[in-house]
Amino acid sequence: MENVLNILLVEDEETDADLLIRFLKKEIDLSYLRVWDRDIFIKALEENEYDLIIADQVLPQFSGIEAFRISKTKNIPFILITGSVSEALLTEYAKEGIDDYLLKNNLLRLPSAIKNVISKKKIEQLYQKLKIVNKDIKNSINYAKIIQEAMLPEESVLHTNFPGSFIFYKPKDILSGDFYWFKKVEDVFSIAVADCTGHGIPGALLSMMGFNILYEAVATKKIVQPSEVLDRLNKQVRRILKHGATTLNDGMDIALCTIDLKNKNMMYAGANRPIFIEREKELIEFKPDKISIGGIDNKEIKFTNHSIPIRAGDRIFLFTDGYTDQFSGKTNKKITMKRLREVLVHSADLSFEEQMDFIINFFENWKDNEEQTDDVLLMCIQIP
Repeated sequence: MENVLNILLVEDEETDADLLIRFLKKEIDLSYLRVWDRDIFIKALEENEYDLIIADQVLPQFSGIEAFRISKTKNIPFILITGSVSEALLTEYAKEGIDDYLLKNNLLRLPSAIKNVISKKKIEQLYQKLKIVNKDIKNSINYAKIIQEAMLPEESVLHTNFPGSFIFYKPKDILSGDFYWFKKVEDVFSIAVADCTGHGIPGALLSMMGFNILYEAVATKKIVQPSEVLDRLNKQVRRILKHGATTLNDGMDIALCTIDLKNKNMMYAGANRPIFIEREKELIEFKPDKISIGGIDNKEIKFTNHSIPIRAGDRIFLFTDGYTDQFSGKTNKKITMKRLREVLVHSADLSFEEQMDFIINFFENWKDNEEQTDDVLLMCIQIP
C-alpha cells in the first residue's frame, strides 16, 4: 500500500484489537481508531473519512452486520471478522453486499483481503465516475446532434423545387462528417454533398465549418459557378485550419451543382466526388478534380467547372463514399462504385420513392450484421 491506511476498527475486546493492529502494522502502514459503541461509531463516521472498516461480528450493543448497514451509504470497504460462519450467514453477507469476511482463526489472510477489497472498491468508484463522465459526454454529443441537424436545410425546400427527390442520410455515429446543403438564389438552385475528414465529432466540426463557408459564398457573395465556390471553400478551409503552418491536413471531398431550371442547364464542380446523371436508363458520369478541399499542396488549385445541359426527367445523384465503401456482412467485400452504378441502372424504371427504398434496402441487405463502415449520404434530384 503506498499511503497510510486510515482504519476504523469496530472491536470491543482490547486484547484482540491490539493483536490485530500489531499484526497488520507488520504488513501495512496504517492509522486507526477503535470503537465499540454504536453512537460513537456513527459519530466517528460523521467526523472523519476512513479507507477501511474492520468490524467484529459480535459486539455488546450491536453487530458487525448493523455496523455495515450504518456505514453502507459512505461506500467504505468493509471486512467482517467472525468466529464461525454458517451457510445462512454466508447468504446474509452476500445479500447485504459485504466486501469480505474472515474467520478469527484465519487472520493471516487479512492483509491480502484488505488490499483486495480496497482495490475492488477503487475500481468500482472509478467505474461509477466513468459512468457519470460517459453520460455527460453522451448528453453533450446528443445535444450537438440536435444543433447539427438544425443547421441542415429542410428537405421540404428541396421537395418544393424538385418534387422528385430524396436524401439517404445515415451517420455512422451520433454525429456525422457528411453533410448536404442546398440554397436557392433567384432562379438558380445550388446543391452540395460533402464528406469531411473522419466522422463523429471531428467530422461534425468540419461539416459545420464547410456549411457556413458554402452559405457565405453562395447566399452572401452571390458566387454562381461551382468551381469558384470550391476555390473559395478550399482557401477558407486552409486559412481557418492554418494548413502549412500546422500539421493539420484535414478537409473534405465535395460535389457541388448549380441548377438553372429556366435555361435547363447545370454546372458542376467536384473535389474527389463525381456525380451521375441517370437518363433513359443510362448512367452518365461526370468526374471530379482528383484533390480534396484543404488537401496537401493544393494551395494554388483551381477547380474545373462543367456546364451540362439537362432534360426533364433526368435524375442527378450526388453521394459520398460511405455507400460504396460499406463492407458486406456475408462476403466482407465492399459495395464499390461498380455495384452502385448497377443498383441505379437496375432501379431506373422505378418512381423516385421506390428507387429510394430500393437503394436503402440494397445497402441494408449488403451490410447485414456488419458494422457500418462510414457515414452514408446519397441524394437524388429529378429535373421536373
